[in-house]
Amino acid sequence: MRRRKKRSIWVKDWIKRRAQLGAYNQLLSELENEDPECYRNFLRIKHEDFQYLCNKISPAIKKQDTNMRLAISVEERLAITLRFLASGDWFRSLSYLFRVPRQTISKIIPECCEAIYRFLKEDYMKVPSSEDEWKKISEDFRNKWNFPNLVGALDGKHVVMVAPQHSGSVYFNYKDCRGLDA
Repeated sequence: MRRRKKRSIWVKDWIKRRAQLGAYNQLLSELENEDPECYRNFLRIKHEDFQYLCNKISPAIKKQDTNMRLAISVEERLAITLRFLASGDWFRSLSYLFRVPRQTISKIIPECCEAIYRFLKEDYMKVPSSEDEWKKISEDFRNKWNFPNLVGALDGKHVVMVAPQHSGSVYFNYKDCRGLDA
């Protein structure tokens, strides 16, 4: 049986400086006050909507401070989750950006996603309950987008892949995403 290596430190020094230098307290504060458009680009949500979402999911993700450590705030937890959803970044990269340990991020993101779904599903993920509601959705897609017989659509993440040889334009990404990452 392998013996566990004794920890030499409880929290790394660079993580301890999260309150002063982490992306939530530093960068997002600056963007909120100086450049709301870049704030929206970074989290893919306006600050007002971010606050609304924090208030909605707070009961499910709020943690207690202990004698050993201060809890990561609801706002910071949500910011980490939204940045992950917006960018698809690795937990390690988010760890450096937000100064939160990778293992903690691996718990925060699923917990926040579950809370967002649980608190918003009735308002934003409502499944039609009658044939007429389904027909109305289909009619709207036909009128607005010229897609007949369509009852829903999801926008997804871009996945980098190597196209098979001689596949022509079948694997070409026609979606213009330059505006999102500018």
